[in-house]
Amino acid sequence: MSDSKKALRWGAFFVAWLLALPALAGVCDSLPDVGESVVSRYVIDGDTLELVDGRRVRLIGINAPEIGRRGKPSEPYAQKARAELERLVGVAGLRLLVGEDAQDDYGRTLGHLFDIHGANIEAQLLQSGMGFAIGIPPNLALLDCHLQQESLAREAGLGVWQQAPVIRAAEVRAGGFQVVRGRVVSVQRAGRYAWVDLDGPLVLRLSEDDQHRFDRLDGWAGRSLEVRGWIVDRKNQSRGHAQFMLPVREPRMISFD
Repeated sequence: MSDSKKALRWGAFFVAWLLALPALAGVCDSLPDVGESVVSRYVIDGDTLELVDGRRVRLIGINAPEIGRRGKPSEPYAQKARAELERLVGVAGLRLLVGEDAQDDYGRTLGHLFDIHGANIEAQLLQSGMGFAIGIPPNLALLDCHLQQESLAREAGLGVWQQAPVIRAAEVRAGGFQVVRGRVVSVQRAGRYAWVDLDGPLVLRLSEDDQHRFDRLDGWAGRSLEVRGWIVDRKNQSRGHAQFMLPVREPRMISFD
């Protein structure tokens, strides 16, 4: 294919992507022809797969339980999540809509998958309890939809919600993805960040680039909240501060009582 034809092809795809995102905001279904036609070759885990063209796709909006590797056990429902994704993508007619942020730090393509009927694959996984909804800017087009589908599974106690996955801030003992409940002890600003101390060895970090997304930080002290995301263990660098830190960029990752 000539360079000019490649440019036209990618230009058309980019225009289609720009038109598609507003239409998708807050809903789980798309037009059947949104994105590009793809075929799954191999499902790695409940939120990641490899396509026949060699790309590895990390699904936007869901974090599935981790499959154990190097002798570590799998997290609850990890194998079921992979099997469910295998079922959903093992049919013809899949379409991929690449996110506004198109790649993660591991070089994987970030995208939404839709089946032949235009139904979103991540939403189907969340509705059956095969993972947790997660939002990371700027890939937020389907976040409201994903949270709604997760709430259905949570209310019904399906999948990951069967085993009370939410822990108290005082019970945090390791890094990695967690859903945590705690009470805000204090909110402080230092450098480019706001630091929200919880009643345990955990502090939330909000960068100045994202703070405008959050409402009235100064009014958080004393309130109870639930937050989710990837916790960082700062054991060797905390220097008297909370050992565990959770960066939060999207306000819908926090809910207050």
